[in-house]
Amino acid sequence: MRYLAILFIAILTVSLASTSRAAETIRIAAYDFPPYFSAYDTEHLVGDLITALNASQSDYHFELHDVPSKARFKALSDAGCCHMILFESPTWGWGEQLPQIEKGRVLVSGAERFVAVKKKGQRDASFFQRKDLRFGGLTGYHYPFLGNRTDADLLEENFNVYLSLSHKANLRMLLNGRLDVIMIHDEYLIQLRDQPWFDRLLVNSEPYGEYELRTLVNPEKGFALQDWQRVLDPLIEQGILTQLLSKYKLPWPPKRVRIAPPNES
Repeated sequence: MRYLAILFIAILTVSLASTSRAAETIRIAAYDFPPYFSAYDTEHLVGDLITALNASQSDYHFELHDVPSKARFKALSDAGCCHMILFESPTWGWGEQLPQIEKGRVLVSGAERFVAVKKKGQRDASFFQRKDLRFGGLTGYHYPFLGNRTDADLLEENFNVYLSLSHKANLRMLLNGRLDVIMIHDEYLIQLRDQPWFDRLLVNSEPYGEYELRTLVNPEKGFALQDWQRVLDPLIEQGILTQLLSKYKLPWPPKRVRIAPPNES
């Protein structure tokens, strides 16, 4: 009987120790924003960073949650599914939606610009100034030249902007002539440089918007910015973040990538 009691106490002790060592699950929201994340790609920066985070420490287990871009505010709300979001700009509606959000250090400096398809002798940079162009954007994205409006019906009716769910879909429609101009960011354009159709693109030399991408955390959900910094800083110090960014042709420390394709008409 005494042996059974000792055995029970030993099992209980091991069980309690295992429980105390169990990693806390931290859910990271992500939406279509390549190369950071896209459900249409097998590899992306957010996924690579999560793998590195989970391999480098045992206090937290980070999980990726694919959410629609227009639902990212709800995802990080107090009642939402996620604790944080990576590679996001706090200027994209967060101050109005979730003022309690904490923002981390700058991870990437980026820019957005207009892209069309070349037509020899017919199109140059002045093409982007024409009226009645059919634009392609992304659902839930905040475009500064459209007053950061996200209402699809309003953008369609008043600005002739079609909103899709992915950049790949917009690129297909642009190359097929269903859109005249799409809005796209430099960090994705640099991934496309080796595509056989890339030289068909007419890329506006001047971006219409610049931004700084950071980590945004809702501290009211039990995981604060200081907790995030404690797990991210070792990856920075050991050069792991540099390696992950370089895989996607992004520099560390952050600075703008340069897009300079030949744009002759």
